Amino acid sequence: MTLQIADITLPIFVIVFIGFIYSRKVKPDLAGANKLIVDVALPILIFTSLSTKSFDAVAAVSFTGAALLFILLSGLLALPVARLSGASWRAFLPCTMFTNVGPVGIPLIVLAFGATGLASAVVLLVISNLLHFTLGSAVMSGRVDWRMVYANPLVWATVLGVTFSQLQWALPTWFVTPLGMIGNVLVPMMLLSLGARLSTSQISDVKVGLQASFLTMAVRLVTVFLILQLIPLQGVERGTLILFACLPPAVFNFMLADKFQVEPNKVASMVVVGHLASLLFLPLGIWLAF
Repeated sequence: MTLQIADITLPIFVIVFIGFIYSRKVKPDLAGANKLIVDVALPILIFTSLSTKSFDAVAAVSFTGAALLFILLSGLLALPVARLSGASWRAFLPCTMFTNVGPVGIPLIVLAFGATGLASAVVLLVISNLLHFTLGSAVMSGRVDWRMVYANPLVWATVLGVTFSQLQWALPTWFVTPLGMIGNVLVPMMLLSLGARLSTSQISDVKVGLQASFLTMAVRLVTVFLILQLIPLQGVERGTLILFACLPPAVFNFMLADKFQVEPNKVASMVVVGHLASLLFLPLGIWLAF
């Protein structure tokens, strides 16, 4: 089991570390590359991974419901313990509810479960992003921007992918091949970009970051345990939800905190320390998943 955990987690940390060291030395401007990843490569990966899968309707609905319930319930359970983190509830709740499912979650789930885990990882990514752009921003700002839903390319990529899958439509090989090549670039580029982002982050309050990291993990593990009692997922879906619970906070939490001025320094500490703490939490998640 120890070797299996190392085989799954170490490739992720190695790529992030390479991005971290490179960014420290070169200080590249990755804004354009990151936008290309989010606007082009990520929707393409979602479409190709969903359009080529045949879905078990019951399993898909159960897993989607479990993912939605996890995000909502973790927020509710985090509310009464938010003050123990040293941050306000507006800063603490999004870091508990929304994890780094893109750069860390997708590689982790694929390494753990192979290609069969990609569809589940994509479902988590889409649900998490939709709620992050709406509910997450509403927690910090006090209002919901619905344009973040209908104008989101991830939503349209999901709709098209599921439609192609259900109607059993197939694209010609000459078109599928370049889409697959673009999608394959996504995972390592996201990890390199994450390392580069962490290299420029500053931790102004380590205590808040540490307290929040352990509180969020405790809340998420309780949440996932409760959900698995209500919705008895099996196999890849069960393991994917457990791994989702053990991921570090999404970097986008800091972007929202900075935009709405909700204790951005404390949120940055939660995000950065949370990624460092993932050295402990991700192996725990893999052990629980298997």
